[in-house]
Amino acid sequence: MRCLIRTLQTAVLIVGVLCGAPATQAATPTMRPGPAAWIEEYWDVKPGKLDEFVKVYRSEVYSLSRKVPGYRGYIMLTSIPDAKTGYPPLPREPDALLTPHYGIQLQAKTLTERSIDLGNLLRRTHNVVIVHSLQTWTDARSFRANMEKTYAAAHSGGKLADHLAATVFPLANNYWETPFRLVETGLTSEVTKGHDADGLDLEPHASSPAEWYKEYFEVTARDLPAFIEAYRNNTFATMSQIPGYQGVTIVTTLPPDKDEAARTHFKGEQLGGPDQFYVPQPGVLMDGTVRTDTSINYSVLFKPTFTIITYYQFPPGVKMLEEMQRIFEQDHPGQDRIKQVREQFFTHIQNHWDMHYRAIETSLAPLPGN
Repeated sequence: MRCLIRTLQTAVLIVGVLCGAPATQAATPTMRPGPAAWIEEYWDVKPGKLDEFVKVYRSEVYSLSRKVPGYRGYIMLTSIPDAKTGYPPLPREPDALLTPHYGIQLQAKTLTERSIDLGNLLRRTHNVVIVHSLQTWTDARSFRANMEKTYAAAHSGGKLADHLAATVFPLANNYWETPFRLVETGLTSEVTKGHDADGLDLEPHASSPAEWYKEYFEVTARDLPAFIEAYRNNTFATMSQIPGYQGVTIVTTLPPDKDEAARTHFKGEQLGGPDQFYVPQPGVLMDGTVRTDTSINYSVLFKPTFTIITYYQFPPGVKMLEEMQRIFEQDHPGQDRIKQVREQFFTHIQNHWDMHYRAIETSLAPLPGN
């Protein structure tokens, strides 16, 4: 993250363009559009193979993607705990599907203070998430094909799928991908010129601090504008003042309006999980052994359960709710922030849960004004 996400952040989603120099948080944080396409890869990496996977992916996949026109960087997250810090922590016990939450109102109507915690199912399907950011949907449509052409040109017409079947896919039990559109981001950064896509420097860097949150929200298309406004004015306005907080990126499975569609070249692309459980994916090996050329796309199971993801980052040990209450009281003496959030934010949300990861490395960051 030179620029990297040194100031990125998570959660739903990010972005702009990649970078090079350390980013600094703006004095008055704001939200703004970023690169249009947000493509998530989900990997179930084999036990004991994470370090090898990171190295091989960087050399065999990222070396190609960073050169593709419109590419704006990536981030690699994992739920596998760090051997030194123990982060992210293992799932809480009991491993329940109904977990306590201070603000949730079932279907935005009935206060239950309980989350339908689908993250406790989703986490069983993968242990690595890799995000690719592309400037427009035109760039996204040609993303994989451009990588294949680049590889073929450098290897006498060889097929990238065959190469990945021999290098990357043996390290994983399964792999699938899911596209989202980036709504807006609060990440700030500087941009460094280089020799990667569109004259950028997309060299990846370790993320510090590495603690990442990925929050899932079920919001209807009708309530999306109100959700964004409430998130921006309540959650982001308060959270962005916590020392060490780094941005937020909001992504969604809901299609853009006509103006955004024209600006980003959106032409009805699939957003979220597919309609099929088994999806053609050249090169994939089941259990890293049997070549099936087929992805088991678990996103099809979770597609109806959320429409928004937010990404953000905190330093270790931050007591988020207490800090947000402290900051909230500066402008609202004696008032309870939780009460306000229940009344002004969670009334737009059908359900919500979150997941924790650590960032291994990233080159993702938005260009100011994009």
